[in-house]
Amino acid sequence: MENKQANIIKNSHIPITSHKLNDHNFLCWSQSVPMYISGKGKDNYLTNDDRILTTMDPKCRMWKTENHIVISWLINSMTTKIGEDFLLYKIAKEIWDAARETYSSFENTSELF
Repeated sequence: MENKQANIIKNSHIPITSHKLNDHNFLCWSQSVPMYISGKGKDNYLTNDDRILTTMDPKCRMWKTENHIVISWLINSMTTKIGEDFLLYKIAKEIWDAARETYSSFENTSELF
């Protein structure tokens, strides 16, 4: 029963977030997106770069697949204009870090209050 519930959650079609990243909402976006990605068991793609450096490693293909899934989640959680700026990135963590560096600011904290 527990495994069946895990599969239902894993395969659910919940929107990534209602907070599409724009120039003013980084704080809300940066809190809601990791919840979704962590719920899919892929939060390590945001928190550390555990790339497999050798293409001979059988896990390399799986890493690339999952990394691209996380990249698509991130870009789909942004406005079209902002998402286009990240299309050439190859690693999900680099997108996450660049978005934080570009869009986090003191002004964005006011949206929570």
